[in-house]
Amino acid sequence: MLDHIVIGRQPIFNRDFRVVAYEILYRNVDASLHENKTAQVAVNALIDIGVHRIGGALPLYLNVEEDMLLHGGDLLRAFSPQQVYIEILETVRPDAAVLEACRQLKAEGYRLLLDDVLSVQQAQPFIDLVDIIKVDWLDADDPAGIVRSLRREGLQFLAEKIEDYDMAQAAEDAGFDLYQGYFFCRPDLVRGVRPEGYRLSLLRAMQHAMSAESVNEIFAVIREDVSLSYRLLKYINSAAFSLRCEVRSIEQALSLLGLNHIRRWLMLLTMSALGNHKPRELFRQALFRSRFLESMAQCLGEDEISDDFMLGLLSILDALLDCTMQQSLDEIRIAPEVHDGLLDPQSPMGRKLAVCLAIERGDWDVIHSFKQNGTRLDGRELNLICTGAIEWADEHMAALEAF
Repeated sequence: MLDHIVIGRQPIFNRDFRVVAYEILYRNVDASLHENKTAQVAVNALIDIGVHRIGGALPLYLNVEEDMLLHGGDLLRAFSPQQVYIEILETVRPDAAVLEACRQLKAEGYRLLLDDVLSVQQAQPFIDLVDIIKVDWLDADDPAGIVRSLRREGLQFLAEKIEDYDMAQAAEDAGFDLYQGYFFCRPDLVRGVRPEGYRLSLLRAMQHAMSAESVNEIFAVIREDVSLSYRLLKYINSAAFSLRCEVRSIEQALSLLGLNHIRRWLMLLTMSALGNHKPRELFRQALFRSRFLESMAQCLGEDEISDDFMLGLLSILDALLDCTMQQSLDEIRIAPEVHDGLLDPQSPMGRKLAVCLAIERGDWDVIHSFKQNGTRLDGRELNLICTGAIEWADEHMAALEAF
């Protein structure tokens, strides 16, 4: 099943900008596979992978077409109502058979969502069955009117295609409870100013970490910041590293991990602190991108992969600093290849970053057309890379959030 389907996920935020669920994205990459079977193959692939590896403790929203809703109920019931919410696509017709299938799922405890709602009339046939109505913020004529007309106890409204913080604020003002979109990856240019105070000191620490050529240089950076020393020791002793014995000093940490790894972890910590005022999912995204790009480089047989990790980590720097990527790169010095990858999507590293971003957004044409040095990754390889990166990011995010 994993040869045919590429699977990704998108976060769902509440009003506090905390992630409460993920929507599963999937695409058929096998031209011989009939489109009507795509959802069935995706569900089987999700069973093979394991929903816990994609969503952790959070529920997953699963897009369901009419054929799956009417004839694939047994397959859907392989997931518990706590694991998966059923998202009814906008193409599903509200005939008697469809509504009855929805009633049965609802009676068994499954939560139902209605996707891509543009009008009150579109949602009306499902109104007593669904728990969440997803409104297309960009294409609906009157999103606030939909909320006002359909609001009832227990029904939540999700604004999708929220692309910046102004849209998120407008959706909140319109009465929406949940948000989906890439606003959290975008800089708030209205607020953007040159970093000052503690943010400048963090940027300097990050620069020192990137440019250090010896363990002693790294030690000098860490020794100057008691808080950073504490955070590094706690992080290294977390479950994410699975060390056999407790690390009690920075010197011991440096000797265990070595220059390259300690440089990486120091950058993670400084960027995590830099993003304290941002949704935590932004940093999880950076972790995912770093691991994804590093693993993809390994899969492509490339010898040097540290720049790929750096590329993923720095890809959120504009959002952290609330300025353009060009302005954010003025604050630090990085390898030319990484610099070009962050600014030029057509550069060698930029094309790899574009694949990672495409999986996040479900932009499947970019994934299908990607080749590096004449090599194309198949669906199985991409899924292994993607699920591995999701697990790794979740694990290290849990470690970083523990302090």
